[in-house]
Amino acid sequence: MRYIILFCLMFAFIASLSSSQLATLYSDHKSFSVGDILTVYIVEASSASTSANSQTDRSFDHGISSSAGAGPLDFIPLSSMGINSKNTAKGDAKTSRQANVKATLTARIIEVNDNGNLTINGSRSIKINGEEEITSVSGTVRPQDISADNTVYSYNIADAEIIYKGKGSVKDGSKIGIISRIFNFLF
Repeated sequence: MRYIILFCLMFAFIASLSSSQLATLYSDHKSFSVGDILTVYIVEASSASTSANSQTDRSFDHGISSSAGAGPLDFIPLSSMGINSKNTAKGDAKTSRQANVKATLTARIIEVNDNGNLTINGSRSIKINGEEEITSVSGTVRPQDISADNTVYSYNIADAEIIYKGKGSVKDGSKIGIISRIFNFLF
């Protein structure tokens, strides 16, 4: 009998708790505060291809002819005139581009919006032998897209801005020189 009363009291206590209190007791911690840190898995792959083909053909023929004059107009010589024109144009164009970026970095929550979405911003800089690689990410994340271990994939970031760039002698060496640019412009 004691166990039944004890069970009923525990059940009444648990039922009196609101659902939001139960969620905080048993749910995983997710970052909802300004200054909290999320790990962002950047997994981006893009591919684009375009093709265009055009063909134009235009022809124009016109001719004038006359015969020699007769009688009092015999001074008019035999004459003939003709005009021919032909215009043909053909064009082909193809463009193809592919890009893949995979990285992991942490971002800080810089704002919690009125609707509960989180604005994040983060960057990472790696320097090796005078070369610097900078990866940065910013955008808006829904709290339900954040996993239990505070990670989010880049494809779940709204208005995502992902920048990957480098600085150093390799980047400088890949630039086209001024003289080459002038020759490319002229020829």
